[in-house]
Amino acid sequence: MRVKKWITNNLGLKILSLVLAIGTWFYVNGELTRLKNEEEKTIVNMLRYDVILKKLPIQLTIIGEVKKGYEIVKDNITIEPKMCVVIGPKNILSDVSFARTMPVDVTEYAKDIDEQVALAPIATGIALKDNFVKVYIPIVQKKELLSPQKEELPKNELTNQ
Repeated sequence: MRVKKWITNNLGLKILSLVLAIGTWFYVNGELTRLKNEEEKTIVNMLRYDVILKKLPIQLTIIGEVKKGYEIVKDNITIEPKMCVVIGPKNILSDVSFARTMPVDVTEYAKDIDEQVALAPIATGIALKDNFVKVYIPIVQKKELLSPQKEELPKNELTNQ
């Protein structure tokens, strides 16, 4: 008799609790399955692209003109490091042969430039190991080629009188 009373006492609440527990179980199980499927899709997408590391030379981008009478000594420009490591999908990186710096504006400069310069983004999905390089751009005064000029003597010295 006690068992029957124990089962039938608050029967509505017990049924409601059972329905809520079963509903909660289905919801949690569905969310776990959805998350697992998303993880599998992400892994499959990552495996679809061969991710590689590639070492690229860095090219300096210069804009503008130095001050009149000055010039850049292009042979003495230095970039440290000279190479950068990039990481990305093989199908994108196979077409990339160098990395560029962000533009360095030399407009009206009359002295050397020695500064940190950011590397320009290559493409979506490509990560750069280093984001900055040290750049040195030597700027010197132009050496004018002087043509020998004939000295002109005053007219009165030209004639022997």
